[in-house]
Amino acid sequence: MTGGSGAAGGGDAPRGDLFAEMRRIKDASQLSYNRLADKTHYSRSSWERFLNGKQIPTRVAVEEFAAAAGADPEPLLALLELAVVREEAPADEPAARTAERPRSAAGPSAAPATAPAPAPAPGGLEPGQPEQDTPVRRFAWSRILRAASGVLAGALLGSLLTVFLVEPAGAGTTSRGSTAGATGSPAATPAQGRPSGPVKVGCKSDTCMRREPQAEDCQWDAITVRQTFLRGMSIQLRYSEACQAVWGRVENGNIGDTVRIMDKRSSSDEATIRMEHDTYTRMLAVTPDATWETITICGAIPSQKEQECSPLGEIKP
Repeated sequence: MTGGSGAAGGGDAPRGDLFAEMRRIKDASQLSYNRLADKTHYSRSSWERFLNGKQIPTRVAVEEFAAAAGADPEPLLALLELAVVREEAPADEPAARTAERPRSAAGPSAAPATAPAPAPAPGGLEPGQPEQDTPVRRFAWSRILRAASGVLAGALLGSLLTVFLVEPAGAGTTSRGSTAGATGSPAATPAQGRPSGPVKVGCKSDTCMRREPQAEDCQWDAITVRQTFLRGMSIQLRYSEACQAVWGRVENGNIGDTVRIMDKRSSSDEATIRMEHDTYTRMLAVTPDATWETITICGAIPSQKEQECSPLGEIKP
């Protein structure tokens, strides 16, 4: 294949196929970018990059996307693997094949100028040369065969999703200027498509202190329990019941904007946007006598000397 499935693929067929299939599943499941951000550990701007072809998603991102959409992840993972193989493996082959070709000898011993050159053997090798069955070639072909079967399965699955998924269009979307859920009850429902059975997490309560939420699998059942806004920046307190921990997240901010969380024991953690428009903190623990309701979250825009907290005024600048 030499052509992609869309402009987002930039002429690379496996990348284009992956982006096109992910967009098709998103449209069929009627998930907005906000809903994807709420159901996964990745932010709205990350999903915009993944689904618009600006960045190849990670394997974890593809798995969380499939879980959120109620889709089989295997066809998407096969396309992802094929895209990686196409980017990494073919770049070395032309040079290797050129090196395998014997250089023509000059002088009396050279073949007559009128003699036709022998036709090259398949794979760019000269006649009589054994074909090189390298581990890279065997690995690439095994992935290509797996991807081909995955695409066929994905096409059938997509048709069924289009017919049976009935979630209303635009459900769960939130305007950047909205202040709904600014100070009170949870602003989102638990993540859908979570693994069946109990969530297996890597830490609980105090053992989660200042650990990465995704590294401990705490995002699977996370919900937004506090949300407020500052100049269009969404400031969210995320809570995982399985991990008994919370962390702060901001979206639609700018480089230099910050998010900070603090518990009633004055333990805190802070994160600053270093690139793009979002970031999140590490976790703080919650306990029966210090629930998520006792946690304060603040978002700040240092360039404007502005800060917004929930509950209001709990953390001083």
